Amino acid sequence: MVRDTVVEAIGKAADIGEVARDDAGLRLCLGTGGSVRLFIGSPAQPKAHAEGSYTATLILEETAGLSTDQAREALAAVRRIPFTTTEMNVLRDQMPLTGELSAFLPPGCLSSVAPVLTVHHMTDFLVMVEAVLAMGVPAQAITVLDKGYPYRHTDRVDAHLTRQGIAVWPWTDAANALDDHAQRATGLGLRGLLVDDGGYTLPVLLEQRPDLLSHFVGLVEQTISGITRLEPWEGRIPLPIFSVAESRLKATVECYGIADAAVRNLLRLLPEEKLEGQPALVVGFGRIGEHIADVLRSRRMRVAVHDRQLVRLIAAHERGFLTNRCLSTLLSDHRPLLIVGCTGRTGLRGEHAAAITRNCYLVSTTSRNREFAVAELTDEARRVTDEGVLGTRLHLPSGAQATLVGDGFPINFHHAESLPNMYSDLILASLLVAASTLAAPDHGFAAGHNVAASDRVLESCGLLERYYARFGPEALR
Repeated sequence: MVRDTVVEAIGKAADIGEVARDDAGLRLCLGTGGSVRLFIGSPAQPKAHAEGSYTATLILEETAGLSTDQAREALAAVRRIPFTTTEMNVLRDQMPLTGELSAFLPPGCLSSVAPVLTVHHMTDFLVMVEAVLAMGVPAQAITVLDKGYPYRHTDRVDAHLTRQGIAVWPWTDAANALDDHAQRATGLGLRGLLVDDGGYTLPVLLEQRPDLLSHFVGLVEQTISGITRLEPWEGRIPLPIFSVAESRLKATVECYGIADAAVRNLLRLLPEEKLEGQPALVVGFGRIGEHIADVLRSRRMRVAVHDRQLVRLIAAHERGFLTNRCLSTLLSDHRPLLIVGCTGRTGLRGEHAAAITRNCYLVSTTSRNREFAVAELTDEARRVTDEGVLGTRLHLPSGAQATLVGDGFPINFHHAESLPNMYSDLILASLLVAASTLAAPDHGFAAGHNVAASDRVLESCGLLERYYARFGPEALR
C-alpha cells in the first residue's frame, strides 16, 4: 500500500512511463526523460521504531526533462503517504476519549451540521476526524483549514484527509473556503459549524463575508488567542460561542502540557545551549505563561515576568519571580537569554529592540506569529539572516542578535507534534462535545460568549469521569 501511494503521488508531479523492478528496488521512468528509484524496507535500526515500521526512500536518478518544481514534487512524494492501518490503530489506542466518543453521545449527534475544522494538523487530528465521521457527518460535508505550520507530519495528515474525500483548504484562503463550504452544506441540507483553534474563521465571516453568517449555527473555540481575535465585535457577535478556550477543564489539564512541550521543543532546537543559571523573561503571566515560568525555573533559569495587567504582575511577584511594570527595563537590566511570549497578542514591539543588548532567542507560544511585532523588529535590525529550521536572526544596532525561533510562530508546533496524544485526547474530545451541543436545536446557548454554560456542559458530560478513571488513582491499582 505504501509503495502504491508513493507511486500515485509521483504520478501527480510527472507522467510515469516504464516501471521496472530489480534487486535495487523499483525504478520509475518519467515521461519527461527523468527517472526515480523507490525503496521500501525495514528500518536500519528496527529497535528504534515501532514494530511493523517501514522506511520509504526515493532517489532521483535522472533529471533530464524535469523542471526544478517537478523534481521537488517527485521527491516530496514520500512525505505524502497516508497513515497505515497499523499506525491508525496505535493512534486510536492513545486517544480513547475522542475515538470512542460516538458511543457515549446520542447516535448521529452531528448529522445536522457540516463542520469546518481549523485544528492543528497533527496525528491526533486524524482520530478526531474519524470521530466526526462516526457521529454522523459525511466526508463531503467537512472542510478542513490547514493552518500552514511546519508540523512533523503535516503532509501525511493532509494526504490522509484528502484520501477520505475531505476538502482541505489553506488558511490564507479562508474566505473562499467558507463560501465553498456554505454552498456544499446547503446542497446537503445542512448548516455549517465552526470548530476553530486561533480565530481563523468567525473573524473572516464578520469582516469579509457577513452574508454567510446565516449558514452557520455557531462556533467552538479552542484557544484564548481565538477569543482575543473576537474582541472588536464584543457585544455584536451574532453566533453562539462554546468556549473550550476559557473552560476550567482546559485550564486544569492542558496548560502545563503546552508549557512543557514548548520548552522541550526549544531544547531540541538548541541542543548546545546551556540554560541553567541563565536569565529568562516570560511576557504574559496568564494560563500558559505562569506554567512556562515554572518550567523554566525548574530548569534552573533565573526567571523574570512582565504582564500589562497589574493583578497578574503581582501574582508573579508573589510567586518569587523578578517583575517590573516596564518591559524595556526588564530587557535591559535582566538581559534574558530567552524571551518567551505568552500574551495571546503582540507583546514585544520594535520600540523594545533598543533594550535588547545580548544575543537572545524570541520564543512564541501563541497562535500564528502575533506575539512579536515581526515587521517592526525587522525594521529595527541592521540585517536579517535565515537560520534554517531554527528561524530568523535579527542583527540589531546594539550588536546583539535576536533569533525569532520558528520565525515567530508557536514553538510547540515547530516541526513537532506538540502535546503527547494522551494529553490532547481530552481537549479534542471536549471540542466534539461542544460541537454536538451547538448542533442540537435546543442547546440554549445565547449569541456571543457562553463561558459558564460551556463549563456546565463540559463538567457534566462524563468526559472528566472517563479521564479520571484512566489517569486517576484507580488506574494505578
